[in-house]
Amino acid sequence: MGFLEAGLLRRWICSTQRVVKSPKFILLLSLLNLGVVLGILVYVFRPSPTTMGTSEAVDSVTVAAPAQELVAHAAEKIVVVTNQFHWAQIESEDYKTYIARLRSIGCPEPTIRDIIIADLDKLLAPEVASAQGRRKELKYWHSEEEEMLNDVDPRETFRKQREIDKRKRDIIRELVNADLFRERMKVSGQEDYYERRLSFLPEERRTQVREALEKYDEAERKIQEWDGVETGTLTASERSKLRILRQQREEEIQTLISPEEKNQYDVWLSPTANEVRHSFYGMNASEQEFQAVHQARKAFEDVWGSRDPDLLDAATRQRMEAARGDMEGQIEQGLGAERYAEYKRGQDDDFHMLSSLVTRFKLPREKAAEVYGYKVVANGYREQVRANSAMNAEQKQAALKDIAEETRKTVATALGPKAFNQYVRSGQGQWFER
Repeated sequence: MGFLEAGLLRRWICSTQRVVKSPKFILLLSLLNLGVVLGILVYVFRPSPTTMGTSEAVDSVTVAAPAQELVAHAAEKIVVVTNQFHWAQIESEDYKTYIARLRSIGCPEPTIRDIIIADLDKLLAPEVASAQGRRKELKYWHSEEEEMLNDVDPRETFRKQREIDKRKRDIIRELVNADLFRERMKVSGQEDYYERRLSFLPEERRTQVREALEKYDEAERKIQEWDGVETGTLTASERSKLRILRQQREEEIQTLISPEEKNQYDVWLSPTANEVRHSFYGMNASEQEFQAVHQARKAFEDVWGSRDPDLLDAATRQRMEAARGDMEGQIEQGLGAERYAEYKRGQDDDFHMLSSLVTRFKLPREKAAEVYGYKVVANGYREQVRANSAMNAEQKQAALKDIAEETRKTVATALGPKAFNQYVRSGQGQWFER
């Protein structure tokens, strides 16, 4: 088994750390620098060859000699010290032996992790390449990109790559007691979703909880990857499987953390907390507001969250909707009318789309709320028209058309032509015509 060439520099640094820190070695370097400086001074201030006499030449040699001796002496000492180390003394065909030898020369643990991860990546690179389904040798007449799009199932490729990553992860954990995904994200500077949200846990249990969550994430993907990806819908059976799976996840998490830690886990990672944060988009909500809404929604989810509305009888469904109404009333009372309207706005994906749009086209941030406000007003007018018993069908149709045209003009003016056209193409602007 060969070791990754790119890691040799790190290994050499590890092997020479003790030498570099040695007081004797530092003294030798100082002497070496002194000799070089003296040599340069002698060269710069030497007499011209055409005017220098014999005695002057002798004097210059006499001055330069000590510097030459220092350089030769220092160089000789450095060679003797560094030649005591041979990389073959560290390398081993067995990873555990190899790691033990690295530790024996004082190599830092982070560097050992980098070396082993890089070496393992190189070792398994052929399997990763094979999982992608590409040709080993590409010719210019091959239609590889089109074949990859049509003839290779990306879900199968993803599954194979996940299996390889899992093997790597298990190996790295056994060898250096580190989490491969965490190490890679830390080195590359990527945002580590679970690491940031589980920071309240000690590292060992943080890893355990993270692995449990990732296990259930993978199981959910397997349930949703066919109908969920291709049609965007799930059958009643699949929804039932998801509910059971999520219940199992919560039960397993409770075995890994204390009741106090469970409270922290809930506000960071529970589905209810994620829904609250989604609804708070653009609100700049406070912790008190979050806690009030989260508690109200959690109380509702604890009773009704595991029930599928489509499978309930009419009476039970009515009780469920009544409980939902009570929850919304409690939230509105806690937030107040204005903040509650912002909370409901955050639940509408159209507002999220508008926020993204103003960012893309470098418009003022308040434009998203302004345009969304036009949507609320227009929908209010439409409801009034439809509920107006004094108007006949033709009059209602004409009034709704006027509302749509006026709203379209207003939104187009607010967003500008480029952003407005993109908004309409996205499909979110269909509310103009409703």
